[in-house]
Amino acid sequence: MKAAGRSRPAAWRYAVVIAVVLLAVAAGAWLLQRQAVASDDATLDAEVVHIASTVGGRVVRIAVKENSAVRAGDELFQIDPEPLQLAVEQTEADLALARAMLATQRRGVGTEQSAAAQASEQTRRAQTNLALAQRTVARLRPLAAKGYVPQQQLDQAETAERDAQITLRQAREQERAAGRAVGTDDGSQATVRAREAAVALARHALAGATVRAPHDGRVTGLSITTGEIVVPSQSLFTLVVSGEWSAVANLRESDLSRIAVGDCATVYSMIDRRQALRGTVTGIGAGVLDADRITLPRNLPYVQKSMNWVRVAQRFPVRVALQEPPQSLMRLGASAVVQIRHGDACR
Repeated sequence: MKAAGRSRPAAWRYAVVIAVVLLAVAAGAWLLQRQAVASDDATLDAEVVHIASTVGGRVVRIAVKENSAVRAGDELFQIDPEPLQLAVEQTEADLALARAMLATQRRGVGTEQSAAAQASEQTRRAQTNLALAQRTVARLRPLAAKGYVPQQQLDQAETAERDAQITLRQAREQERAAGRAVGTDDGSQATVRAREAAVALARHALAGATVRAPHDGRVTGLSITTGEIVVPSQSLFTLVVSGEWSAVANLRESDLSRIAVGDCATVYSMIDRRQALRGTVTGIGAGVLDADRITLPRNLPYVQKSMNWVRVAQRFPVRVALQEPPQSLMRLGASAVVQIRHGDACR
């Protein structure tokens, strides 16, 4: 009885120890899950625009300097507009000539249409005369047979009928010829449309001689001066867009399961580590280049037979969009530290 009494407190203490251990394990797992995922292998990133002109020519003015800030719509540089202005004037002259030719052709077509209308009217008149002659012959023939009218009068009526038939045939032939002679102004209209398009292109090229900033940003990589001749689409410098900034952190593959898109992040720029920047995870890298795997024809992967016994965790880029960061800390490619806490809703 005494041994049984002593065993009950021991069993109770054993159960308490197990419960405490389980609670400690659960708390540790919860703390591990809540612990921020951090990486000091991060850089600041922004969109960039390679600034170029759509036309070629000599650079006559550069309105910006290296690292200068610009606003959207500000002039960046200008190509010599004189050759482009001359091209506009030439195409406008070609358009005026094409329109004049169209007007002349339309007048000619109007004359031809009038001649065709007259020929058609002559045909109708000939048809009327023939019908009248035929009725006259039909009326005189029975009268001449009975002697009421002289035979000569009937002969004259029949002659008039034959003449009316010949006249009708000639009128119809003239009507067909006049109808075939009527032209159209389709070709001249097409020429005018082509000249109008040429004028629009020339004006667009002239407008492209002045290059303006497409976004707010900073100029970098400016290494030309006035007088240099450039070709169309030749990038002269880069504009770092300042409207949206982000941080790209390279995280170990073992940490990816602990973060998700939408998690709140804290970013520290190495320009000033004292200022914390707020951000939100917007993307997790879907893949990186594997240098040890070579793809052969027919998409068959070749894996090297050698094996490195020390396995290094692969890193994947995670993008964090920054929320209204101070521009004084924003430099493309600057080093940063990123801390991500899973489950935190960014306000």
